[in-house]
Amino acid sequence: MIDLIRIIVFISIYLGLFTFVYYLLTFLDRKKVENKITKYPFVSIIIPAYNEQNCLRKTAESAYALNYPKDKYEIIIVDDGSKDKTYEIAKKLQKELPIVRAFTKKNGGKGSALNYGIKRAHGEIIVSFDADSMVTPDSLVYMLPYFYDKDVVCVTPAMKVYHPKGILQRVQAIEYDLGVFLRKVFSQVNAVHVTPGPFSAYRKSFFDKHGGYDEDNITEDMEIALRIQSLNYKIENSPRSVVYTLAPKNFLPLLKQRRRWYFGFIRNFIDYKFIIGKKYGELGLFILPLAIISILSTMIITSYYIIKSIIDTINQVQLYSYIGFDFINNLEFKSYLLTLNLYRVFSEGILIFGIFFFVTTLIMLLIVNKKIVSIDKPISTFISYIFFIFLYSLLFTFWWGVSIIYSISHRRINW
Repeated sequence: MIDLIRIIVFISIYLGLFTFVYYLLTFLDRKKVENKITKYPFVSIIIPAYNEQNCLRKTAESAYALNYPKDKYEIIIVDDGSKDKTYEIAKKLQKELPIVRAFTKKNGGKGSALNYGIKRAHGEIIVSFDADSMVTPDSLVYMLPYFYDKDVVCVTPAMKVYHPKGILQRVQAIEYDLGVFLRKVFSQVNAVHVTPGPFSAYRKSFFDKHGGYDEDNITEDMEIALRIQSLNYKIENSPRSVVYTLAPKNFLPLLKQRRRWYFGFIRNFIDYKFIIGKKYGELGLFILPLAIISILSTMIITSYYIIKSIIDTINQVQLYSYIGFDFINNLEFKSYLLTLNLYRVFSEGILIFGIFFFVTTLIMLLIVNKKIVSIDKPISTFISYIFFIFLYSLLFTFWWGVSIIYSISHRRINW
C-alpha cells in the first residue's frame, strides 16, 4: 500500500511539473487581441436573485457605475420567488436607476431566472451577473472587443474574492486567484469549461439558435460552457475585467456551495463525456483529463495521509499507555522531538518539489494580482497563501467526498 501511494505521489509530481510548464508556456504565448472598443452594442445585464436582500443593491449599483454609455445597456433584475425583501429592493432600484427593469417570478432556479431575463432582454450581448458580486467600472469595455472575432460567443471575467477575512475566505481567495491564471491559460487554447455567473458575457444569437440555460442543471455555468465547446465556438477571457464576489464566511454555507459545484461537475462530465479526445483539441486531450486525474490523486493522497496519521497517533498512545505513561504531567516541550521531526521532514526528497511549487506559485499569484490591478496587498496574498497550503487539500478532499456520496445516492441538490 505504501509503495502504491509513493508511486501515485511521484506520478502526481511529474504531472504537476508537466502541467505547470504547459500552463506557463501557454500563458506566456499571449494572443494579440484588439483591446480598444470601437463599437458600442446594446448590452443586457441580467441579475438573477433569490433571497439576496443583503447584497442586491451593491451589485446593481456596481453595474450602473460601469464606464459605458447609459443609453447602450440595461440592467434586468429577476427575482426568483424570494422569501425576503429582494423584489422590494429591486423595485426601489428600478425607480432610482433609469436603466433598471425589475421582474419577479415563481421560484424555478438560477437557470430559469436567467432564461426569463433573456426572453425580455433587448441587448445584442447578454451578461449574466450573480447578485452577490460587484464589477469594476471598465470591465465591460475590456470584454467587448473580444467579440470582434465572430467565432467568439462568450467572454469570461477575472473573478476575485472581495476583501477576504477569516481563514476560509482567505483559502478561497487563493483558489480564485489561481482561477484567474488558469482561465486565461484555458482561453489561450480554447479550453474554458466554466463560464462563471459573475459577469460572463454572451452573444444573444447563441441563445436564440441553441436555446437558453439548462434549467434542470445546478451548475448551469459549466453546462453552457461545455455546450459552447461541443458546438466548436470560442470562449475568451478578459483578465482586465475584474469582478469581486462575496465568498462564504462559514463552513456550512461553503460546503453547500462546493457540494453543488462538484455534484454539478460530475453530472456535466457524464453528459459531455464525448468531449474527451482529440476531436476537441487541448480541452479533450489535456485539460479535462488532467482535471479528473488531479481530483482523484489529491483525494487518494490526502485521504491516505490522514488515515495514516490517525492510525500512527493511536498506536503511539497505546504504546505509551502500556508503560503507564502520565500524559497530563508530561505534556511539555521537548526540543529533541522537534529536531527529530524537522529532520524527518527535510530528509524527504519530495520536499524539494514542494518548495519549488510553493515559491513559483506564490510568485505567479503576485504577478497575476499586479497585472489585473487587484486591490489585494501582497502581504494579504502571502498570508492567504499560507492558509491555503495547509488547509486546501483537506477541504478539497472533504468537499469532493461529500459530493461523490450525494451523486452515488442520487440525492437532489437545489440552487
